[in-house]
Amino acid sequence: MATIQNITIDQDADYTETLTVKDSTGTVVDLTSLTITASMRKHHLSVTKTDFTTAVVSATAGTCTISLTDTVTAALAEGRYVWDLVTATSAGIKTRRIEGRATITPSVTR
Repeated sequence: MATIQNITIDQDADYTETLTVKDSTGTVVDLTSLTITASMRKHHLSVTKTDFTTAVVSATAGTCTISLTDTVTAALAEGRYVWDLVTATSAGIKTRRIEGRATITPSVTR
């Protein structure tokens, strides 16, 4: 079962979040040989998605970042979305590690 983590993203601004990936028992996952992907959609059945850029910060500590550029956040409509982060092994076994709601807050200064 994935960890629940809700995030808030400001329109027209760069977004970066550092996350610690854990398994269902709360143990930190070693990311050394895993591929990390993360995306969000307006709702889980939506065809359109926005992919986060992911990077490992410390593989053995299970930390990674997800990020979006200001150009990407500018294109997002205000409101609530769903998002998740998935790890995959070289054999193609995928595990959803983190999921939650993403709230896009509107920009005033452009």
